[in-house]
Amino acid sequence: MKLVKTATLVPGMVISKDVYQDNGILMLNEGTVLTAEIITKLKYWNLNEVTVEELQLSSREEQEAILAPQIAAAHDRVVGITQNLMSSQNLKEVDTFLLRGMVGDLESQINLNSDLLLNLSHLKTYDLYLFSHVVNVSILAIIIGRELKMQPEELKNLGIAALLHDFGMVRVDREIYDQENNLTPEQWVEIKKHPDYACESLSANELSPEILQGIRQHHERINGSGYPLGLRGPEISQLGKIIAVADVYDACISPRKHRKRYTPYEALKILLGDSHLFDIKILKAFIASMAIYPIGSFIRLNTGEVAKVVGINHGSPFRPEIRIYFDSSNQKLDEPVRINLIDEEYTQTYVQETVERNEMEKIYELLGE
Repeated sequence: MKLVKTATLVPGMVISKDVYQDNGILMLNEGTVLTAEIITKLKYWNLNEVTVEELQLSSREEQEAILAPQIAAAHDRVVGITQNLMSSQNLKEVDTFLLRGMVGDLESQINLNSDLLLNLSHLKTYDLYLFSHVVNVSILAIIIGRELKMQPEELKNLGIAALLHDFGMVRVDREIYDQENNLTPEQWVEIKKHPDYACESLSANELSPEILQGIRQHHERINGSGYPLGLRGPEISQLGKIIAVADVYDACISPRKHRKRYTPYEALKILLGDSHLFDIKILKAFIASMAIYPIGSFIRLNTGEVAKVVGINHGSPFRPEIRIYFDSSNQKLDEPVRINLIDEEYTQTYVQETVERNEMEKIYELLGE
């Protein structure tokens, strides 16, 4: 147990010692779980300090502590294999059985805990961007495909196409796509060739026409403004449409040398703002999977605390599961507090706003993300 100032209390903390007013009246019993309403009352009662329990891992957190290393290792393994494949630049001899195994590995991790996998997929570096990007796009595409009730073999093809969608970038000079400045018109012309480069390099493998089509069409847009062919609506394959949404989202939330990363909520707003470019059915499936506040978003509660979204409650998109890192005075907690806003005791607590990008860099730095 520890003594905590009332001003730094957050919902989810648990009272470890009965709380009395100066006149001896019992106000709160030991074991009371603090809510926004109770914290407000404590401040109203002019109680400056209370004793709370040291945080204990919940059964779910204990399970996640066990699963996290397994899922992280599987994710890193697929990224590592992808790096080896892309670095070899010999794409004419890609083992299709290996690709199916890689996608099967990702599907297994999604089955174990998709929320935890999405949390881990936010951890990226500049150097591994391209390799982790294609893996994360594959994860997102599979999640969208499941929401669309795609058949197992279709999902496998989707995962493979998403995993290979940027393999054509190995034929583009790294100085072009990895630079700090905006691309020149000539460089854009070269970048736009990468879907064709990928299909040319991979065509010698035993990949289905459906997979190759998805790879080639991931930059096509519903209104015909995409590339390389300027296809419209029904001319674009379902795989191409799904990978397009997953690709844009993951690119936005990734740190790049020429710009800071967008927050997941901002990335979702970008997709919705450009909804005329994407298949509306697939966008709806993506939103249903990711919710209004996607995993990895930092939000501010109506009580002032800052928290990270760590879980989604399907059917209640405005009430995610969160981990509170900063109190209402913006002071970092010694230990984060995890609560689920769908639980009855938190009905008075809600997401007031998302944390803007200009605040995010400081948060990332403080949390080591």
